[in-house]
Amino acid sequence: MGNSITDVRFTPLLTAEVQTVLEKHGYRVPSEGDHVHELVMARVDIALKNLVEVFEGRTW
Repeated sequence: MGNSITDVRFTPLLTAEVQTVLEKHGYRVPSEGDHVHELVMARVDIALKNLVEVFEGRTW
């Protein structure tokens, strides 16, 4: 189990793949412009880091 900050598995590709899965299931990123998109994706990135830590049992 690694640190999500230094974990080489946590790449922008992981976030992009999660976005693709969410969109496949009908979820959409807000379309209010680039700034909003960047803010949303930054929050997704934080949530995803938390998810992988929980998934690997690193947040007891």
